[in-house]
Amino acid sequence: MNVNLISTTENKLLDRKEIVAEVSFDGATPKRGELKDAVCQKVAANPELVILRKVSSSFGRKAVKIVAHAYSAKEKLMVTEPIYIKVREGLMAKPEKKKVAPAPKKKKKE
Repeated sequence: MNVNLISTTENKLLDRKEIVAEVSFDGATPKRGELKDAVCQKVAANPELVILRKVSSSFGRKAVKIVAHAYSAKEKLMVTEPIYIKVREGLMAKPEKKKVAPAPKKKKKE
């Protein structure tokens, strides 16, 4: 796997580094965990504090474009990222949906 950093931006307000990279590979598309490890090694970041926001591939290409956020602290990550991202990354369990009672049926007027 070859990681090519396209851009890295320091976001001081959210206390994170925003990374855009392209990862080229041979064979099948690597799993998200493998892509995350490759990006973390390239930017020297802790894998527990990195979130893959977007992984996009194009048909026929042996490369994917990755948008990742590398945080400085776990607390900042948990406060900033949306729930579906934290669930996808395995940082929290999927919240249960609330059961809603069905609306009462209206009587037909004759």
